[in-house]
Amino acid sequence: MKCVVKVENLVKKKNNIKLVDGINFEVNSGDIYGFLGPNGAGKSTTIKMILGLVKPTNGKIQINNYDIKTDKKNALSSIGAMIEAPSFYDYLTGYKNLCIYKNLYNLPSTRINEVLKLVGLENDKNKKVRNYSLGMKQRLAIARAFINKPSIVILDEPTNGLDPTGIVEIRNLIKKLSNNNTTFIICSHILSEIQEICNKVVIINKGKVVQQGLVKDLLSDEFDEYEICTPALNKAKLILNNISVVHSIKSLNDKLQIKILKGRIGLINKELSLNDIEITSIDKKEKNLETYFFNALGKEVH
Repeated sequence: MKCVVKVENLVKKKNNIKLVDGINFEVNSGDIYGFLGPNGAGKSTTIKMILGLVKPTNGKIQINNYDIKTDKKNALSSIGAMIEAPSFYDYLTGYKNLCIYKNLYNLPSTRINEVLKLVGLENDKNKKVRNYSLGMKQRLAIARAFINKPSIVILDEPTNGLDPTGIVEIRNLIKKLSNNNTTFIICSHILSEIQEICNKVVIINKGKVVQQGLVKDLLSDEFDEYEICTPALNKAKLILNNISVVHSIKSLNDKLQIKILKGRIGLINKELSLNDIEITSIDKKEKNLETYFFNALGKEVH
């Protein structure tokens, strides 16, 4: 697969504080790439650096092999973006709003109808935007991101504030558009939505990458995850470290989080019992991106 966005050792300092601290990731053509992290993790700063809105302190960003620092015009020519809450001229129609952006790229008027049809707003193009629902405004923002025929589209919280029906509509729209060889980078805090539509994710925290990879690999069925509560944490951890089916162990407050080969919890229970370890509870953790996300950040899911 062709690499279309490459971020290498990216750093952004402000007042000697590293907002972004040496992150690396690659996005390939056709990916729907989830960009995750808590508030203040450095997501927005990174996206703004990719779009040339913020100058990096150090590091390199390449878009379709063009360096954003030395060849910004060519680097950004293939990108469309919806950053933060979409804003429009409410007193103008959807069509007239898109005319403004069409003129920036010197495109024919037919392009407006193309993108409106793409997002399902062709029948609402002559309505004033003040009369659009939030979901319609989100779709209009996506249409605006597509006005310059980009091959890469960055969407920041595309389902923010939408009701369940609107969320499904935007999710299905992204899936449909990705089938047209469009690469997406999606920032979102709705982890279930990222899991539904993204094939890859990168998780950042405090400006650093803490995990990245294919969603299917991160949520692999090869292992089961359990939380074990016991008053003998240290002794239990020593015993678990010597059991071959245990892949990893993490201490969290008064619990042990373990990842083991699928279907081998009986062996774990047996070994702990044989060593007189009192078990208060053993709970299997459901596999989803939310659980994985909080584990990667070293936080407990409540």
